[in-house]
Amino acid sequence: MLIPKKQMQKIAEEVGETIHKNVNIMDETGCIIASTDPERIGMFHRGAMELLNHQMEKLIIHRDEKDYQGTRSGINLPLVIEEQVIGVVGITGEVEEVQLLGTVIKKMTEILILDWYKSNQKKALEDMKRSFAIELLFGDDEKRLEFGRELLGINMNLSRIVAVLDFVVKERKGVNDNKSQDLFEKITNMLRKEIEQNQQQLVMTMGMKIVIFYQMQNTNEVYKSINTAKNKIELLYSCKFYCGIGTTGDDKAGIQRSYREAESACNLVKQLTGETIKVYSNSDLRMLLVNIPYKKRLTYINTIFKDCEQEQVENVLQCLRCYINNNGSISKTSDELFIHKNTLQYRLTRIKALTGYDPRT
Repeated sequence: MLIPKKQMQKIAEEVGETIHKNVNIMDETGCIIASTDPERIGMFHRGAMELLNHQMEKLIIHRDEKDYQGTRSGINLPLVIEEQVIGVVGITGEVEEVQLLGTVIKKMTEILILDWYKSNQKKALEDMKRSFAIELLFGDDEKRLEFGRELLGINMNLSRIVAVLDFVVKERKGVNDNKSQDLFEKITNMLRKEIEQNQQQLVMTMGMKIVIFYQMQNTNEVYKSINTAKNKIELLYSCKFYCGIGTTGDDKAGIQRSYREAESACNLVKQLTGETIKVYSNSDLRMLLVNIPYKKRLTYINTIFKDCEQEQVENVLQCLRCYINNNGSISKTSDELFIHKNTLQYRLTRIKALTGYDPRT
């Protein structure tokens, strides 16, 4: 088990601070790779080598012993992780004092190393899943995809639906970028713990977005799952939750299409009022419009309103949105805008004069 020396040094310092004694950690070659005494790092510890070679349960070295090169008075014990001896921990001090601490410090050091090891394994697995997901969505290396699929046990013959989640942290006094990132990681871990109970499902992050690969055939099931998660997340954390859901994909190309659909639906739902989760539909004209680049849309708008002041543009858009939402009904639109029907007719005529387009036709 290879553990970085930097991490071992942190563990040695943490243990040393607990017992107020010098602590050394030696690797399988007997080299001191971490110590609360900086001068000893890199030295050879013959006692540790002796302990490892003879598979001893402990090695006590008294002050007047000279048989062990690079040693001082104290106790040395093997570090055992998952039934494998990975090194030795030594405590420097009077034998009578440190002997009582030996077993406790050995166990404490092993626990700290195991915690790091498991955390590192978890991160490696997450990195592997992310690499597989990136290759699945954007890559063209079939060998790499196959390798990742075999390692993770992913069955590519199952139908999948992709969902894209976006979060906006609600502005609060004292909330900075670091806290926003911490919040995002908590939400991601919460979703990952729930969703990846099914080995065929994946959760990955892209910037401040979360991409979920559901192993499902029905978008209604995905919608229910997302809605349940949304309610839980917004109850626990101060954030706004948006989600787009793609249609079912049965192979790599289908999953890529589902991702693009989910991304489009997510971008759209962020612009809508009253909706936070949307399933992609190719019959919804808004799904097409939201994919038109912002600069092109802005150019189009500026061309139509080239003879208008900004205030006029805002008034026209307010009137048009209300008019369209009410399917062109003069009475309903005028009631919603709190104006007389004749005033609305005048505004529609004025829009035609300003833009050259008549909303009534």
